[in-house]
Amino acid sequence: MSRRFRIPWPYRSRNEYHHHDDQDLTDEWQKEVYEHAAALAEKYRYEKIADVGCGSGYKLVHYFEDKITLGLELACNLDFLRNQYPQRNWALSDFDHIPDFKPDLVICSDVIEHLVDPDDLLKFLLRLNARHYVISTPDRSLLFKPWQRRYWGPPRNPSHQREWTSREFLSYISDTFEVLEHVITRKDQATQMIVCKPGTTSPR
Repeated sequence: MSRRFRIPWPYRSRNEYHHHDDQDLTDEWQKEVYEHAAALAEKYRYEKIADVGCGSGYKLVHYFEDKITLGLELACNLDFLRNQYPQRNWALSDFDHIPDFKPDLVICSDVIEHLVDPDDLLKFLLRLNARHYVISTPDRSLLFKPWQRRYWGPPRNPSHQREWTSREFLSYISDTFEVLEHVITRKDQATQMIVCKPGTTSPR
C-alpha cells in the first residue's frame, strides 16, 4: 500500500497521534452506521460482533443488545467501559495481539482517520477473519471544496491524521478488501461507510 494511503499530493497529513475522548457521547455520531451493521447482522444471523475503537461503548451495547459483543479500546478507556457496562466484554485494542474472539461482523466506525498508519489497522482487521466489515470515516469532499485550504489538509479536527474523499477511500479500502457497498450515510455529518469482506488477494 502507498504511504499516502491513496490520497494524492499535495495533501498534508498529520504524523503524531492526538487522543480523542468520546466517553460522554452516545449515538450523536454514526448512529446510522451501527443501525446498518445491526441490520446486516440480522440478515445473516450473525451472533458475534466486534467493535474496533468502540469509544463510549454506547452504540455497541444498545444496537446489539441480543448479540455477543467485544469492544476494543485503548487502555485509557477500558476502566470506564468495564464500569459502565460490566456485563459486556471489553479488551485492549492492540494490533500486535489478536483477541480470543471469532467475530462474524466487525465494526470500525470513524477510527481509521485517527491513526498515523492506517495500514496497521487494516492488517489487524483482516486478522480478525470476520465475514463482513463495516468501516466508516468522514468524506473530505463533503467538508471542504478543492479551492479551500483545508481540503488539502491537515484536517480541522486535531485528532484526525487525514481525511479521504469518497473516491480516495474506496480506492484505499479496495486494496485490501472486496467492497460490497459504499454510501454516504449522513451528508450533514459527512459520513461515508463501506461494507466489505476479505478479498481473494488480501495481504495477510
